[in-house]
Amino acid sequence: MIEIKSVTKKYGNYTAIENINLTVNDSSVLGLAGFNGSGKTTLLNVCAGIFKADSGAVYLDGEDAFNNNNNRLSLFYVSDNAWFPAGSTVKSAAKFYANYFPSLDFNVLEKVCDIFGIKVTAPVRSLSKGMTKQAILAIAFAAKPKYLLIDETFDGLDPHKKEILRKLLLEYMNETEASVIISSHDLSEISGVCDSIAIINGKNVVLNCAIEDISEHFRKVKLMFTQPVTESKFSGINHRNLKLSGRMATLLVYGNPEEEIEKLEKLNPETIETELLTLEEVFSIETEAVTDYDKIKTIFK
Repeated sequence: MIEIKSVTKKYGNYTAIENINLTVNDSSVLGLAGFNGSGKTTLLNVCAGIFKADSGAVYLDGEDAFNNNNNRLSLFYVSDNAWFPAGSTVKSAAKFYANYFPSLDFNVLEKVCDIFGIKVTAPVRSLSKGMTKQAILAIAFAAKPKYLLIDETFDGLDPHKKEILRKLLLEYMNETEASVIISSHDLSEISGVCDSIAIINGKNVVLNCAIEDISEHFRKVKLMFTQPVTESKFSGINHRNLKLSGRMATLLVYGNPEEEIEKLEKLNPETIETELLTLEEVFSIETEAVTDYDKIKTIFK
C-alpha cells in the first residue's frame, strides 16, 4: 500500500504541491491526471524518495519512503527521462539495474521486449523516444517491484504500443498484487487501466474517486421556463458554465448533483433534462485554467 499523507513540496517560494492525501491499495492502479506543470512529477519524485516533502510524508506499507533502503529495493520509478548507462544495450542496462533489484528476471525482460518489438541487444542510443520508453518499461516489469511509478505513462508510444502497455500493467498488477501509480496529461489514456483517478490542478487534488464514479460528480442540465430567466434565478445552486438564451438555461451542477437537481426542480421549469458528463468533460472542467481567450483574437492583428 502507498499512503500519501498531507504532502507539500516547495521549490524556494514556489509551492509545487500542497496538502496531497491519496492512498493506493495493493493490486490497484491510481491514475494521476493533470496538465503539464500541475505537480504530477513532483508528487512521484516524493513518492520515490527522490525529493523530501517539506511537510507530510509518503509511506510504503507503513514505512517512510524517504531515505529507506528497503523501499528502494521494492520500488521502481519510470521517469519521463529515464537514465541508462552510457553506451549500454537494453540488456546491459538491465544488468546495471539488477545491482539494485537482485530479483530482476531476464526472462521477463526478453518476453516484454519481444512483445514490444525491441531487441535486448539493441544499443539504447539507437532507439527512438518511444522505444527508449518501452525499454525502461521492460526493465521495470522485469525488476518485479512491489511499488511501480510511471510518469507520463504513454508519452511517445503509438496506439498499438499503448494498448500493449495497458494489458501489461493490468496483468502485472493482478499477478504481483503491486501498488501502481501512473501519470498522464490525457485522462482518456489512463482511464482504461486505473481503479481510481486523482486529478491535480494548481498544486492541489481537485478530484479523487473510483474510476466508475468520476462522472457522478457533475450533471449537465438543460431547463426550459415559461418566461425568460436571468442569472440571479440560479443563485442558490452549486453550478458552473451557466448559459442563458431567453427561456432556456443550460448549466453544470456539482457537489451532490441529485440535491442540486432537486433545487432546480423547485424553480418550476417547464422541462428539465439531465445527462452525465464524459471523462474528458470532467477532466476539462477540473483542470480549466483562468484564461482570457479573447486576448487570442488580438495577437495577430
